[in-house]
Amino acid sequence: MESCYRIDNLKGVHLTRHKHILTIVSLTALAAHYTTVLMAQEKEKAFWTKSEVTALVDYLHEHRSERAEGGNFKMVTFNGAARDIAPKKTQGPQKTGKMCQTKWTSVSC
Repeated sequence: MESCYRIDNLKGVHLTRHKHILTIVSLTALAAHYTTVLMAQEKEKAFWTKSEVTALVDYLHEHRSERAEGGNFKMVTFNGAARDIAPKKTQGPQKTGKMCQTKWTSVSC
């Protein structure tokens, strides 16, 4: 009887470990799914007027010395451009550094 108890006890531990692993795998899959859903949400797109594009280009031209190696601006510079454009905002959402970076990539080509 004592040996049966040990075997059952080991099986119980074994099942508990499997349940623990399954719980971790399930939580990881759930977190990955939640992240995918958050990333898939459509964000409001920036609408750029000619004056805003001109203000962006002017700002980056004035701060051209802040370019990093390779000739690209750092995000700090794009954030500054977004703050500079904010008072001139006419349509669309508030411009962010990422929006300015994306616009600069399309304009500079």
